[in-house]
Parts: sequence; C-alpha cells; structure tokens
Amino acid sequence: MTGKGAMRAGMLALTVVLILLEWPGVQPPTEPKAWTEPVTVKGYVCDPARPTSGGHLAFVVCTSGGDGQLPARIRATLDGEASRHRISGGVVLEARLNPPRAPLNAGGGGFEKWLWRERIGAIARVRSMEPAPEFCGLACHYHAARVGLIHRLNRHGQRLRNPELVEALLFGSRAGLKQEHWGRLDATGTQHLVAISGLHVGLVAAIAGAVLGAPITRAAHRRPAPGRMIAFVLVGLVATGYALLAGLTVPTQRALVMVAVAGWMLASGRQWRLWDGWLMALMMVVVLEPRALWGPGFWLSFGAVACLILGLGARLRSPGAVSGLVLAQFAVVAGLAPLLLWHGMAPSGVAFAVNLVAIPWLSVVVMPVILVAAPLLLLHPASASWVLPGVDMAVTVLWSSLGWAQQWAFELPVPAPGTALVGAALVLCAMLPVGWPYRLLAGAVLGLVPLAGHQPVAPVGSAHEVRVADGVGGPVVVIRDGAWTVLFDGREPGSRTRAITRDRIGAWLDTLGISVIDQLVLGDPDMDPQQYWVSPRLPDVRRVIQAPACTLEQHTGRGRITLSGMAAGGQCSLLLRSGERTALLAGPVDRRGERRILRELGKGREVDLLMAPRGGQGRSSQLGFIEALSPSVSVLAPPDWYQGEAGAPALERYENAATRVLFTPRTGELRLLPEEGGWRVEPARDCGQKVRLC
Repeated sequence: MTGKGAMRAGMLALTVVLILLEWPGVQPPTEPKAWTEPVTVKGYVCDPARPTSGGHLAFVVCTSGGDGQLPARIRATLDGEASRHRISGGVVLEARLNPPRAPLNAGGGGFEKWLWRERIGAIARVRSMEPAPEFCGLACHYHAARVGLIHRLNRHGQRLRNPELVEALLFGSRAGLKQEHWGRLDATGTQHLVAISGLHVGLVAAIAGAVLGAPITRAAHRRPAPGRMIAFVLVGLVATGYALLAGLTVPTQRALVMVAVAGWMLASGRQWRLWDGWLMALMMVVVLEPRALWGPGFWLSFGAVACLILGLGARLRSPGAVSGLVLAQFAVVAGLAPLLLWHGMAPSGVAFAVNLVAIPWLSVVVMPVILVAAPLLLLHPASASWVLPGVDMAVTVLWSSLGWAQQWAFELPVPAPGTALVGAALVLCAMLPVGWPYRLLAGAVLGLVPLAGHQPVAPVGSAHEVRVADGVGGPVVVIRDGAWTVLFDGREPGSRTRAITRDRIGAWLDTLGISVIDQLVLGDPDMDPQQYWVSPRLPDVRRVIQAPACTLEQHTGRGRITLSGMAAGGQCSLLLRSGERTALLAGPVDRRGERRILRELGKGREVDLLMAPRGGQGRSSQLGFIEALSPSVSVLAPPDWYQGEAGAPALERYENAATRVLFTPRTGELRLLPEEGGWRVEPARDCGQKVRLC
C-alpha cells in the first residue's frame, strides 16, 4: 500500500472509530437528572437570545464554577418583554431545571435531537435573572461583544427594509427571522442562503485571496512555496475572523474546516486528489464534533461537495462560468434529493431555477457589499447612513426576487427513496466525462424513473388503536379501526394552532401512514376546519363534524370500535367503546360542561380511560368530575408543552385520585390498545436514550 493509500485508510478508520464512539445505541442508558426544586445557575450567555413561537426569549447559558451538579450547557427560557440584545454577559439565574426533552411523536423528536447534538444538559424556565460580571471570562466577553455588534447593527440599520437578512448574512444569527421569512425560504428552496456555510466562508476566503493572497504570491515569485504559505495564513486569518463573527457554531466550524483544507491543498503545491481533501475535511469535522454526524446539515454539506466533485471534478477542461453554474446546480439538486427525502424535507419545484439566480447575486453583489460596508455600518449612525442605501438595495433585490418566485413555488412529488436514489445516480453519471450516447441512454432511463411505482408508507402500529399526540397545543387523538380513521381535535383555536396543525400534526399523520381521515371531529365550535385543517401537508378529510352538531344521536361504528358524540355547553366530546373498554375523550369543556357530561352519562358514569378536558389547564377537571368517572387511566396533553406541570394545574388532582396518570410531556406520544384486561399503554419515551433516533 502506498503512503497516500495508507493515509486515506488511516483517516477513514479514525473517522469510523469516532462515529462508533458517539453511536447512541452503544452509550450507557443514563436517565437525565431531575431537579425538584429551583436552583441557582451561575454562568454566561453563550448563544444570542431569540424569540420563541410562544412569545418568550430562549438563550443558552454556559455554567461556570459550582459543585459540578449542573450541566455545562443549559437552554433557558425567559418570560417578559426584555430586548433580546440585553441578554448577554455573565448572569445569575434562579430557575427550575428539567431534562433536555421536547415533544416526541412518531417521526418527530427533531428539537430533542438538536438538544442532544448541542450537548445541552437541561432546559430551564427562568424565574429571575441578574447580571454577574464576575462570571465573565474570555469566552463570555467574546459572546457579549458579538451580541453587542448585532445590537449595534439593528440600531444603525433601522432604515433597512430587511435588517433580519443582513444580521443573518453578517453574523450568522437567524434570531430575527420570522415565520414569513422561513416560509419564503422554504418555498423557494433557499434556506441555505441564510445559513453560514461553505458558500459564505469560501466567498470571504476568495475575496481575501484576491485582495491579499494574489499580491503576496506575485511578489514572492522567486520563492513561491513560502509566498503561498504566507498567503494561506493571511487568508485563513480573515476566514477565521469571519467565522468568529458568525458565532463559530458547528455549521460554521464545518465550513471553516472545509475551506481550510481546500486552501492547504492549494498552498502545499502538491498534487492532491479532490477526494483526499473531502475525506480530510470530513475527518476533521468529526474530530471536532462527533455529534454533528447526526444532524442533516452534516450530510447536506458534505453531500453537496461530493456531488460537485462527481459532476465537475473529473473534467479535463474547466467549464465556463454559466455552464459551470448550471452543471453545479444539476449535480447538487439531483444528488441531494435522496438526502432531503431521508430527512423529511420535500424539495421545492422552483429551487433549481431560483438558485441559478440567487447564488450568483448573493456571491457577486450581496456578500461583497455587506462585508465592505460592515465597518461603516457598525462604526456610527452617521457612517452607516453612507452605505445603507447600497446594502438595502442589494438585499431587497434578492428578497423581492424570492418573493416573486414564491408565487410560482410548488412541492415536487415525493418519490420512493429508492427511486430518488436511482434518479440521482443517473444524473450524476450523465454529468461524468463520458460520450453522448451514454448520456442519452442515462437520460432515457431517467425518464422511466417517475413511472416506477411509489410504495405507500406502511402504517405504523396496529389497525385497532388509539394514539394521543404530544406537544401539539392540546388533546389530539387518532382512532383507527381497520382502514377507518377518526381524528378528534379537542384543542382551542389560537394563533399557533394553524402552524402546529400543518407542520407537526401533518408530519405525525404522514409517519403513521394516514392519507385519508374518514371523520374529523372538532371539539371547539370556533375551530374553523377551512382555516385550521386545509393544507397540502394534511391528509384529505371526507367528513367534518363540528362542535355544535356533535350530539348523542350521531353514532359511528366500524369493526371493534364504536363512537358516539356528546355535546356539552357547545363543545364536543367523544365516548369510545371497544368491547368492555370505555373511553371518554373530553373536549375543551369548563366546569359547567363537566357537570353536563356527568348528567348525560347518567348512572353508568365510570370509564376506563379519560382524556382530560383542556389538557388539565385552567379550572377544568374538578375533583368531583374525576371521582365520578373513576378512570383507571387518565391522559393529560397540556396546551403549552414547555410549561410542564405549571401548564396543567389539574395534574395534582389526577395524581391524588386512584388513577394511572399519563402526562404527555413525560411520556411522549401515547399508543393505547384496548384489551380484555384493560388498556395497554405504549409511550414513545420508552425508547430511552435512543430518543434522538426514534
């Protein structure tokens, strides 16, 4: 084996070892520590605060000192109207800590996986916060300075029409981006434009190379090797400075490593294979942060570079600027399609055309303008006014063009993973330096790929079951009896309900293999089905039963399960019977509605399973209501998952009653199976430490 071959084998072996060491399945299944009382957290803010969908501010605190009982990184949430730029530096928090968990449903758990990848050991609800400069060291001063620069940009750039985009491109901070921003970026397939990636860091390195590196190498033409190394060091310092400005997050580190490896290959003067550089960058990223492997960004970044190497790296002649851009887009769009589908991201139908325009405009106009104008933008309001028109025009043209493209956006049909993989392979093979007959043959085969049958997703679980979703804004229940499916929505309408329905519930139902809902039962009379349950991401609904029409006379039965509607105070509840098992799925009723339910049930009030009204929020679930029903199992799905027990005041009343309490923030999604001996309960949280993979 040659020296280079041994080096490649060694790098590959080391990478595999590091991956195996971080494999979740081989780690000891340690349960996260629970804190029963509020604790004092001393540390510093190591990630800028950003608004949450619930109207709070979330930030990451890195702890310092102490007795070692606290995690090194804590994600804290703060109530109130404080400015996100005021949360920085050393702090002392009084907070209640909880394990690093998040809503967990079939096919979900993305936020919980993110907490694990970011090594966050607890999530906290802050009760009080005070500044503590004594806990601010070198790392703290760096993060505080970055937050201060972001705040200065927002103050000096008040006349910008899209200041959030400038903040994302310059500082890598997407805290200011709102739902409408993400909607436009998702629809046009341009999310990568606001994520600090190899495109941004590479562009900065290219500008630095043209300004600093080229003159140095020309001046040192008699001693080219030292000149190239000096240029490499200077360009590396500039790229590192930009990475520090962007927060030096894991994606930024990954981009910096890839750019540094490419620069070293050029500066060394040796003949390197492109795949050697790719493998070296991959190994260094895994060494720096092995858990990055479990995030989609890792695969998309290295997958995009691999596609570019396959599509363009083996050519004897370099293509022109226009043809090279088109070929690169073909390679990346086709090659990444299987990865996007693997991670549950449907590719946009306009992404190819939009990126053909957006990437050159960002590279040639937007980023150079922002980088050149940044010192004046941050120096003083007067100096900022000199460059604001140019920055605003460059960014607005980009954003307006994306808005125009959004009107024509559509999602491509989702093929089977195998079909997408075959299509990607054919496109990449057709781009290799082969003869046109082979390319025509590959194109003909590619045209047959869409005709391949798409196997529907296999339903998850039993055909006779009840499933309760976790973290979807309140009680949402799926009832399946063979091929017949009923969905009961016992939530109250709110500002976030529509987005949660479209995104989180839509993904959950898709994972369960539900393409059609036979009956959609709405518990609240103000829940408009057209507003909340019509979306391309949701299954087709054959029949809608709204709260005012939910009466005891309407019975629906198929196979083993029978349902009957129950109107109480204008809200709708469901009574489910399966053999000897009885379940009451309560709608968003108040105390008066609970008394009406008891009257309508009559003497045979006892039920085996109770879905708590309002998820245990407010003054619902009075003790008399619980005792009269005497459920053996009670399920509480609170509207605000992140409030935990504080969001379900009735939880204590259920725990004091003679009933088994299932609180979805603890259990995750629930699968309930009616059996002769009672209800068999299968919580999603049983997957333990493998939660990040399930």
